[in-house]
Amino acid sequence: MCLDNLSGCELIALASIISIYIADGLSSEQISKLGAFFTALGDNLSLLSN
Repeated sequence: MCLDNLSGCELIALASIISIYIADGLSSEQISKLGAFFTALGDNLSLLSN
């Protein structure tokens, strides 16, 4: 799958599905920590793309 070929709606749906799959069975604290990690990861990727 190439992410360049997906529309914005498809990317949002894919992100939602992956989020639900990852969060299944985790505590609120664990989900929060993962969210912070992926936010930092995304921020760093954005900085590197410029």
